[in-house]
Amino acid sequence: MSYGKAAKTYMVPKTTIVDHVTGKSQIGKKAGRKSTIPIQVENSIVEKILAAAERGFGVTKKQLIIKVARLAKLKGITFKNGVPGDDWWRAFKYRHPEIVIRRPEQLSTTRSRMLNKAVVQKYFKDLHIIIKQNKLAPSDIWNADETCKQFSHNPAAVLARRGVKSLPGRTSTSRQSITILACVNASGDKMPPMCIVKGKTPRCVESFATIDAPPETIWTYQEKAWMCDLLGELWFKSVFLQNCGPRRPQLLVLDSHSSHEVLGLLEAAISENILIMALPPHTSHHLQPLDKAVFGPFSKAYGRACSEFMTNHPNHEINKSTWPRIFKSAWEASVTPDNIKSGFRATGIWPMNVSALPDYVYLPSEAFDLPIENRQQTSVPSSSQPNLSLTLLAETAVSLTTTDLVEDHDSSTKHGDELGTPDDLIPDDMASLDAQIPPADVGALLDALGNGALELSGTSDANNNASTWNWTAEIDDIFSIPKSTPKMHKSRSSNSITSHRLLTSEEIPNVTYNLF
Repeated sequence: MSYGKAAKTYMVPKTTIVDHVTGKSQIGKKAGRKSTIPIQVENSIVEKILAAAERGFGVTKKQLIIKVARLAKLKGITFKNGVPGDDWWRAFKYRHPEIVIRRPEQLSTTRSRMLNKAVVQKYFKDLHIIIKQNKLAPSDIWNADETCKQFSHNPAAVLARRGVKSLPGRTSTSRQSITILACVNASGDKMPPMCIVKGKTPRCVESFATIDAPPETIWTYQEKAWMCDLLGELWFKSVFLQNCGPRRPQLLVLDSHSSHEVLGLLEAAISENILIMALPPHTSHHLQPLDKAVFGPFSKAYGRACSEFMTNHPNHEINKSTWPRIFKSAWEASVTPDNIKSGFRATGIWPMNVSALPDYVYLPSEAFDLPIENRQQTSVPSSSQPNLSLTLLAETAVSLTTTDLVEDHDSSTKHGDELGTPDDLIPDDMASLDAQIPPADVGALLDALGNGALELSGTSDANNNASTWNWTAEIDDIFSIPKSTPKMHKSRSSNSITSHRLLTSEEIPNVTYNLF
């Protein structure tokens, strides 16, 4: 069939058919000029970038351009002005649409280290044993934590003209802080909050319009409006024990703040048959229900309530007399049964679920993991030992491998009574290779090599991937995450906290007594 007839029959332009037949155009080939760096190499770079971002070592656009420039220089590829330009960057994003620019969330190095999968799984195991052995119901499992709010808030998003560069949002002049202690259980119930204001005498509380706060709110004070040991014991006795109900035992999950480990608090908990579990340190952002699903909505609701108040009352600002009503509005809108249950479910406490945390939350800690023991690899990687098996496509097929020949040679020398000839002592595989190949087979191999009946297995992949192999070492050196190395630290004291603890066990109070 001619080109013209094929074009009329299949309704395809004649030039398209000619280009595909002659090889000028290929099926699956993308439009545009060929990329400066091979596409296989770009795919490897993208994998390195995405893996680094998931582990908290994200690469910025500027860093990527600098790294690619280094890689190109090592390979003799030149860019205009020595670095890839905006046209390369746009083409790179087009070729790899999975790459986007995002602003990461803040995560301290301590938190990224401590949220380790082994630590978390051990915590879940012990926690679920406690829940099952004590036959705890959802209403018996509590979580308490603190959050802080200021009179000066973050304005909520409002409607504005498109393209406006600056938009004002009125806030309060004062930045006074108030600490709020909340306590909720897995069935969706909540206890009255405790508000800690800044001051040294009870008179500082009298200046607040406490009547406008949520019902039964406990008000107290501290010099810096912080949670302290004395207030922790006060809250447990006057709030928790008064509102947890008569059922025993019950479980209270807390973070590792010092105010939660006061001797008076632990003694009261033991006497009341209240089990207190301390979370692994620096893991509350994923393991604490209040942090996971309650305090986030509360902060948004608080910002909206403050913005609405400032809009509706131009002559007023947020102060001690107006803050309690704003706090009540945000508290009732966010600390709801649905949000509370969602927090316990997302942290795997109730329903009990060891796999509640997705695997990607553990990725930042992998950069700091060190092997338990350093094992020396004595075997050579398979990629550096190509299979030298020769397949003879003739009447009598002969398959020879260097491994088989060496094994035959070793067995013959091992079981022989005599030491053997000097050739047997040569530590070279070629000596055994020459000794094992019969002359007739060598001639057959040479004939097969001449007529094309010989096939060398294990070399075709190397030829196809040679270009990728030439880039691997440089890509790993430039784009891989640096390995964490062990540092010389001072000996860890016996009081260092590295895991979760049952604070009401017999060991903890005894240790506390010994400190005095």
